[in-house]
Amino acid sequence: MKKIVIPTELTLYSLNLVKHALTLLKGETCEIILLHHTPLPDSITELLLLPREADKAREPDAEFKKALERLKKSYALEIHSIRVVHLCCDTSLTIKNFVIDNQIDLIMSPVSLTNPSEAMRHFSSLVQDIPFPVLYIPEFFETTQFRKIAFVLDAEVRTNTLPDKALVDLLCRKDYHVTFLLVFAPGTSTVKLKQALDELYAAPVLQGVEFAVHLQQQRDLTTGVVSFIEEFEVDLVVTCKKRSMLDYLRVGRSRSVRDKAINTKVPCLSVA
Repeated sequence: MKKIVIPTELTLYSLNLVKHALTLLKGETCEIILLHHTPLPDSITELLLLPREADKAREPDAEFKKALERLKKSYALEIHSIRVVHLCCDTSLTIKNFVIDNQIDLIMSPVSLTNPSEAMRHFSSLVQDIPFPVLYIPEFFETTQFRKIAFVLDAEVRTNTLPDKALVDLLCRKDYHVTFLLVFAPGTSTVKLKQALDELYAAPVLQGVEFAVHLQQQRDLTTGVVSFIEEFEVDLVVTCKKRSMLDYLRVGRSRSVRDKAINTKVPCLSVA
């Protein structure tokens, strides 16, 4: 049984994210929380009016309710339960505590390629700093499978960037093709590369897991990942150190066109 949090503004788009989660966790039975989150206002007046305003926005419309019922029937075997939960919060700690209290396995976070709403932008900023798996899904992305998975490693990062057991159990399945992508800059010493590979092959959590290894020489990590995606048609990119490794995951902050490239191509699952 896997537990998933999906942000919602009580729109049909958020229900489409459910399908992506179930595709990734193929074969699992899931409890799904559609999290309708409300940022706390800055002014005391707005804060006093918040309960009244929040109540107005909490009731899903008839179209949403019908779509939710259709989703339950279509995925009757995969969905154990699905419910809307309302949460007022303004800090990552609140989200973190919610995830811990509800024993969540995966958080979904849409990546808008147009103009994200204030609520979605706020939610994305909050989940960036919590140490749980977050699956970033590009807007308008469609897939029928997540079979080709690339775990990104960086030879320049000193801290461990290998997945933990929970992440391996989540993603390393028999019918998935898993590749560990080690990106290194020109001039990187063979000693450093050998150390990274030795740690990978000796990792206890990967014993019994079938995987390939690909070494990619590029001037920086993002260029290396984009190049690999384009050549090998990857379905999902995974990184275990999003804050120190992949700047393009900082949704809502200033990003160059190149840094946006990965999220416009494939989903990315990341752990802070």
